[in-house]
Amino acid sequence: MTGPFPAASRDAGPSGSPAACFACALALAVSPHPAQASAWGRQAGTGFLAFGAEASGGAQSFGRDGRLAPTRSYAKTEGAAYAEYGVTDTLMFVARPSFDLVGLGAPAGGRYRGPGSTAIGAQYEALVYGPAVLAVQGSVALPGTASRANPAAVGNTAREADLRGLAGLAFAVGPYPAFLDLQQAYRFRSGGAAAQWHSDVTIGFRPAPRLLLMALSTTVVPLGPGTPWFPRSRSSKLGLEGVYDLTAAWSLALGASTTVYGRGALLDRGVSASLWYRF
Repeated sequence: MTGPFPAASRDAGPSGSPAACFACALALAVSPHPAQASAWGRQAGTGFLAFGAEASGGAQSFGRDGRLAPTRSYAKTEGAAYAEYGVTDTLMFVARPSFDLVGLGAPAGGRYRGPGSTAIGAQYEALVYGPAVLAVQGSVALPGTASRANPAAVGNTAREADLRGLAGLAFAVGPYPAFLDLQQAYRFRSGGAAAQWHSDVTIGFRPAPRLLLMALSTTVVPLGPGTPWFPRSRSSKLGLEGVYDLTAAWSLALGASTTVYGRGALLDRGVSASLWYRF
C-alpha cells in the first residue's frame, strides 16, 4: 500500500510516512469534530494513537460583512485522543473522543466542563496509482451535551455525520520528501443546524529525517439558514505544525492556528501540543 513516502511503511518511525502526522494535526488541532484521517490508509494490524491538548479563544468576531468587531470573550481548552487502526489493507477504523473546558464572557456568559464531541468512522482506500491515492470516509459525531441551558455550549450540541472524499499525492521538494492532501466533505447536522461544506488542504515535507513541517488550511461554508442556537458561520483557518520523531514509535507535535477570514465567526487563535505513538 502506497503512502507519502513510498519507500517506507506507515510505522517506520523517523523516516516514515507523514500521513499519520497529518491525520493527528487535523484531528487534534485545526478540525475539532470529525474523526478525520489523511488520504493514506493503514496496513492491516497496524495503528496510530495520539493524545493532545489545544488552548484557543478570542474576543473579536467577523461580522456578516466580514469586518472585525469586539465581541464577548470565548476561551476553550480541549483534551483529545485520536486513533487509527487498519482492519484490512484498504479499510481503516478511526475514532476521536474529547473533553472540553469552555468559558463564555458577559453578557449572558457561562462555563462548560465535560465531555466534548466523540466521533467514530471508517475509511476505504479506493484507488492507488503510483504516488497518488484516492479514498472515501464516513464518520458520525455525538456531542458531549445536548442541553441548551448553558450558553457556553451554544452551537455545539448537534449530532453530525460527515461524508468526505480524500486525495493524496507524494512528491519531492528538491531532495526532501513531501506530500499534498486534499479533502472535500459534506457534513449533516441535527437540531436545526445548517449543513456544512468542508474543504481541507495540507502540504507537508521533511527538511530533516526526524522533522516534519506542515501547513494546513480548513474552510467551512454553511449550506442553509442558521438559528439563534446554531448561528450561521463561515470561516477559513490556517495552521502550522511541527513534528519531531523522538524514537521509531514516538513523536512530539507542536502547532498553532488562526482564523484568517470569516462571516459570523470568531477570530479564533490557538496553540496545541500532542504526543503520538505508532504500532
